[in-house]
Amino acid sequence: MPDIEQKVLDAMGRAMGRFSMLRAGDRVAVGVSGGKDSLTLLHALVAYKKRAPFPYDLIAITLEQGKFKLPIVALEEKIRGLGVEWVIRQDSATLRLIAENVPHGCDICSRHRRYNLYKIATELHCGVLALGHTADDCAESLLRNVLFNGRIASLPPVSQSQKGNVRLIRPLVYVTEDLSTEYARAQGFLPIACVCSEKENVRREIREFLETMKARHIGISDSITAALGNVNLYTLFGENRPDVPAEVCSSPYEF
Repeated sequence: MPDIEQKVLDAMGRAMGRFSMLRAGDRVAVGVSGGKDSLTLLHALVAYKKRAPFPYDLIAITLEQGKFKLPIVALEEKIRGLGVEWVIRQDSATLRLIAENVPHGCDICSRHRRYNLYKIATELHCGVLALGHTADDCAESLLRNVLFNGRIASLPPVSQSQKGNVRLIRPLVYVTEDLSTEYARAQGFLPIACVCSEKENVRREIREFLETMKARHIGISDSITAALGNVNLYTLFGENRPDVPAEVCSSPYEF
């Protein structure tokens, strides 16, 4: 287990350093969805405090949207055992959709969840919101945007809320799903899934495709992660594409 924890903390430390995610005295709201990734994130952030060059505070926040497969309070003992305050709030908009049997997709839940997490973080005087998206989530987001949204985009490691009062960070962007699963298992977490996780959707198709590719080709995950930080605007079609002198073009048919 020490080796697993070391790998997660090293990967998280790499992301923290490269993207300057935290600052001295930050009060961090950690989104705990009940899944293994968010539980891994919370536990790793607690452990990381021992090696961080400055102090920061943590508070766990969970949004009840009426879709947990088990009562979310089952996590209480584990979270309290970390010495972290845990706040649970209800998402009235999504709960109303469920109560009225209004059909809706994951995009609606996600939009409501993000809005509420920012709102809760602000109410709790947290300047930072940490989410448990992994390297695999970033890869899936990239492919989903390319295949279905007509743009090259993914989940940024750091971003700012529209009002600018909350900084969103994703400390697990260098942690793979395999490592997160192993870490959660070693810590004895009891992940609580969402009922929507069993539905057939585009995200599942993309994940299965990536799993197939990773099983057949070594280094797929590392290559995609590297690609997200190695964007060559000269080879893209965007209107903001820099002008390229003809003499630096690698192909005689470029212009």
